Amino acid sequence: MHNYEPSNIIPRTQLEQNLGEQINALISASHALNVRTAARFDSSLQPASFLIIRWLFSFGPTSASVLAESTAMDRSSVSRLVNQLKLMGYVTRETSPDDRRGVLLSLTDLGRQRTIEALKEKESVFYERISKWDDEQLIHFIEMLKLFNGYDHK
Repeated sequence: MHNYEPSNIIPRTQLEQNLGEQINALISASHALNVRTAARFDSSLQPASFLIIRWLFSFGPTSASVLAESTAMDRSSVSRLVNQLKLMGYVTRETSPDDRRGVLLSLTDLGRQRTIEALKEKESVFYERISKWDDEQLIHFIEMLKLFNGYDHK
C-alpha cells in the first residue's frame, strides 16, 4: 500500500497515474460484482437488463428516454430489454400522471423483491471491505467520492 504523507514528495503525474489505477480497479471490481448480482437476480437475463432494474430500484418510475440516457444505452436496446422485463413480470408500464400521453416504467413487486435479494450479496461485499473502517474514515471516503463525482453541492 502506498504511503502518501506530505513528507513523501511524489510527482503529481505519478499521483494521477496511481489514482487512475485505483479508479480502474474500482470500476472493474464493480462491473464484475454487477454481473454476479445480475445473475443472482435472474440468470436468464443479460447484465444490461439488471442495469435497468437497478436504476428503477434506485430512482423510481421513469420514461424509457430517461432510462436510455441515464444508463448510456441506446433507446432501441432499452426498449428491447424493457419489453423482456415486462414479459417476465419485473417491470410495468403506467400512464404518466403529469402527461397522459407519456409512459412511466417502474418495478413490479416481484421486480423489487428480487432486486432486494440480489443486492444483499453485493452489499455484503462492500460492507466487508469497509467493516474495519471507523466512522471518520467512512465519512471522509464518502465526502471524497462526492467531490470526485461532482456531487459536492451542499
